[in-house]
Amino acid sequence: MLSTSTAALLRAAFRTMACAAVAFAVALTLTAQPAQAKAKTPHDGPCANRLCTKYEAHTKSCWQHSTRTKVSRCFIRRAARHFHQPLSQAYYIAHRESRYNYRATNSSSGAAGLYQFMPSTWASTPYAKHSPYQPRWAALAAMWMWKHGGQYHWNA
Repeated sequence: MLSTSTAALLRAAFRTMACAAVAFAVALTLTAQPAQAKAKTPHDGPCANRLCTKYEAHTKSCWQHSTRTKVSRCFIRRAARHFHQPLSQAYYIAHRESRYNYRATNSSSGAAGLYQFMPSTWASTPYAKHSPYQPRWAALAAMWMWKHGGQYHWNA
């Protein structure tokens, strides 16, 4: 017959081994399952790829709106949603920088477009091959920069 202290040690060891076996089984279950792609939700917007250079089929055009302001806000909304940036701030800064006029140019600095990109800043975005005067690319570039820590270019 075992002493009570030996029996207590054996029970503790058995519990520890049982917990380790359960943890091991859970870990195997989690790593053995194939990674599943994140399902697209309506909140993800109409973008068909990572940089939103393509839209999904049957996406309505922002160019159908009647004014520059409405066209600009449409593209800003899509870009902010795609890059998970605050929409109110995106609207505020675009309004402050250009009054939603995507054709705006600052003659003294050379800043261009909806978010008044400097040529060197524009060149550092993945949308540099497009024009900063196109509201779609300007909004995407601004939201891309914000997502990657570039909000300091626009002090809110």
